[in-house]
Amino acid sequence: MRVPRPLRAAALIAAAVLLGLLAVQGTYALWNAATSAAPGTVQAASFTVNLTGSPSGVSTPMTQASGQAAILSLNSTAASLTPGTSAYAGATVANASDAGGTFSISITAENANVANVGTGTLAAFLTVHAKMGATTADCSVTTGYNTTLTATTGLTSAAVPKGGSAVVCFQVTLAANAPATVKGQSVNITVPLTARQLCGVPAGCP
Repeated sequence: MRVPRPLRAAALIAAAVLLGLLAVQGTYALWNAATSAAPGTVQAASFTVNLTGSPSGVSTPMTQASGQAAILSLNSTAASLTPGTSAYAGATVANASDAGGTFSISITAENANVANVGTGTLAAFLTVHAKMGATTADCSVTTGYNTTLTATTGLTSAAVPKGGSAVVCFQVTLAANAPATVKGQSVNITVPLTARQLCGVPAGCP
């Protein structure tokens, strides 16, 4: 038989209209390793990662029972931005696996892609930062957003045990020198989120 070893779940957070609406979708990837097992009953375990938006409070599994990616709406703390200000939102990522033994995971927020809607130029004046929070209330605290989500920089949580969760906070800032011509424009922001099984060892899964 084949027994699942390291697992990974991926999610995509997409923000539209200045972070006024965020959508989270997820898929699962699975790697198998061959091993032997003694005769007996074999029961499949789930690698379940649940996402809850803040401050919306909407919750959904990262992947639906149908295998389709889930969509999660996140409301930001600001309906609009002015030059030099920021909007904030976050997601609680919960390790809801029912696997036996140690089953810790880590959560990584990766490169944020900011794309203009239509012929706008707003994207050039927006920056996306992230931080890990102890609670969702931390997402509205303006300090600690030291990681800029770029192609070379991401943010990874500490190990999240079964039954535990991590809070990923996002800050979208409009540059102080943003021109008046971007007023009323919109962007789409996508941030990949990945949940990886750590196998219960510091070095993670080989």
